[in-house]
Amino acid sequence: MEFTEQFDAAAPTHRLVSRSLPGVKDWDELGGVTVENRAISVLMDHGTVVHLGLDPKHGQFDTVRRELVQVPDSKCVFVGSDHEFRASLPEDRALVESLLEIPDGDPAAWTDRLFYFVEFAVLTDQSWLYRSVPHEAHIREINAEGHKGVIEKLNETFAQVRGSAIVPRGGLASWTTDGTAYELQWNSLYRSDRDKSASYDLERMRQVTALFSENLLRLDWQPASEESLLDRTVGRVLGPESAPPPARVEIPAGEDGERILDAFRRLREKLGYEYDVETSSDSHL
Repeated sequence: MEFTEQFDAAAPTHRLVSRSLPGVKDWDELGGVTVENRAISVLMDHGTVVHLGLDPKHGQFDTVRRELVQVPDSKCVFVGSDHEFRASLPEDRALVESLLEIPDGDPAAWTDRLFYFVEFAVLTDQSWLYRSVPHEAHIREINAEGHKGVIEKLNETFAQVRGSAIVPRGGLASWTTDGTAYELQWNSLYRSDRDKSASYDLERMRQVTALFSENLLRLDWQPASEESLLDRTVGRVLGPESAPPPARVEIPAGEDGERILDAFRRLREKLGYEYDVETSSDSHL
């Protein structure tokens, strides 16, 4: 997703992230669409306008074209947008919310919401506040710079929502030891050095044990053989890990190492991962 130059200057500060919980549909209470709609409801309280890109195949396209202003090419905020509309807040909020909802799991409404609702953004008078591509769950970005209280309100909203959270754009923790860089992201542990890089899915994590006397994390992972057939198939299609996940990871000494372990705890709490986090005085691996 790209904004035109007038809106692309501000980088995202946070992301809305959601795990794909077993048996949960998009329109369920913990589903991806319902979760995003909760966030958008909060963000529209702070916005002044909504811009949305709509495919003519959308079931409410004629209603939108009749009720909202179509944005001329010279004032579009989405790059390459063919049908971009502008909704004023709060005047047009009800119509925007009707486009976001999937009533009773209606398959046609689900298709509209995920595939014919092309792009979405909440703007203020100064900058953009939220942007997403509905069929790309990883593009749910927030620009909280200059918008006081937005992240606090979102965190309050998602405090009891299992499997979803607002996380910093750059990951939760990053560190470098002996030329190898690590980053704890919302869904993976990323590792890179001069020769290669790899990302390890946190769904496979069983336990994180800190051995501060050794400046090490001991990581216990679920073997690939224990994954479901679906998970293994998706992994092969979308990008398999280039090497087995690391059993040991070096961390900085002192408070920096403690902050890394705390990041694993916070991520587990925010998104409901099932791995354990422990501290051990045992220095033998």
